[in-house]
Amino acid sequence: MRVEQQIEYEAASDAEAIRVARDRLGREAVILSSRPVKLGGLFGFFKRDALWVTAGILVPDRDDVAKESRERMVAFQHLLEVRKAIGGASPPERAAREPEAASAFSNPAVMPLQTAKQAYESNKTPADAAPVVREVDEIKEILGRVLSRLENGGTPTQMPSVPLDENVKKLLDADVDREIADSMVTEFEASGLRVPFQQWLPTTINTMGTDPSSAIGGRKILLAGPTGVGKTTTIAKIAATQSLWGNKKVVLMTADTYRIAAVEQLRTYAKILGIPIEIIADQKDIAGALKKYREADLILMDTAGRSHHDDSRIDELRSIYESFSPDAVHLVIAANIKYRDMLNVIDRMGVVPLSALLFTKLDETSSYGTILNVMRDFGLPASFFTIGQNVPNDIEVARGDRFVDLLYGNAPIIREQS
Repeated sequence: MRVEQQIEYEAASDAEAIRVARDRLGREAVILSSRPVKLGGLFGFFKRDALWVTAGILVPDRDDVAKESRERMVAFQHLLEVRKAIGGASPPERAAREPEAASAFSNPAVMPLQTAKQAYESNKTPADAAPVVREVDEIKEILGRVLSRLENGGTPTQMPSVPLDENVKKLLDADVDREIADSMVTEFEASGLRVPFQQWLPTTINTMGTDPSSAIGGRKILLAGPTGVGKTTTIAKIAATQSLWGNKKVVLMTADTYRIAAVEQLRTYAKILGIPIEIIADQKDIAGALKKYREADLILMDTAGRSHHDDSRIDELRSIYESFSPDAVHLVIAANIKYRDMLNVIDRMGVVPLSALLFTKLDETSSYGTILNVMRDFGLPASFFTIGQNVPNDIEVARGDRFVDLLYGNAPIIREQS
């Protein structure tokens, strides 16, 4: 990616910053950074608060543009085919005009598309794990301990001269942290169960729920995460499965007004699904939107996918959380990044209580130990795994046996070919 037509200017608020960027650079403008400043005044007094904004147009490399456009078109086309298969004609034009709540949910009766629906709902396990909501200070405390452990190179419970336990070795081969691998084998031996370690392991994997509804975790759901993790596509997948197969009244809300393309992408998904979408330009708009859609069964809030190093966007996430008061917060993390990078994401995004970890791009890695590390370290359950760009197919409820099969290489990711 490269920046073109970069400009800097003063703005009174985030909303004004976006308007100025669009007016001066066009609809594809994005806010690259913003920082609070004090301007004006007399002899150091009576200064006013403002934002100093840098905006520009991000231009991907030619290959990136082709790949992203191709994947997006495949996703749109696939969802349109699914929508037609289960509901007849494409949704009416009223959906594109963001209808009022009274008429937003008059979707036709839904007949299940068995092949995709069964693949989605087959993720069931006897274990029932309740959502875990961690306070921000607890997340920071755990993070501090984990980073300290990594800085010291870990604290293995076995002496280096002692041959590695075979189960520990297999976990280490899968990029599981040494201390975590040792502790899990110790737990297994202490259990006294006469079953293979690999059969016992799935029972220790913390998951959000046993079916799509329980894995979502409530009615008002907020998805947070850094840029590039596939958050917008994931929201579309959840919305599709719940509106088409669950026959629920679903509303999409997006506070990601910094990326015009992301808003338009989500608007297209909403149009295909025939569900309403609300653009949240200011957190003050959230209360009115919630009142407008008080009869909704599920409200999914997309947040700005800016870099987790951007302090202004992190503060914005906290404000959105306070106004939206979600039942659950899913932190979206790409499975193909390093363990330390995952910890960095949690550090920066953990400014709000986290309910679950949602892992994307499992099809873009062959090493899943880092996922286990993060879940074990923070005690947070996994809610969903996503395995591709297709909407709504390429998402599944996280479950222990499926994850262990991936961890040991027994069940390669299978992506639907389009």
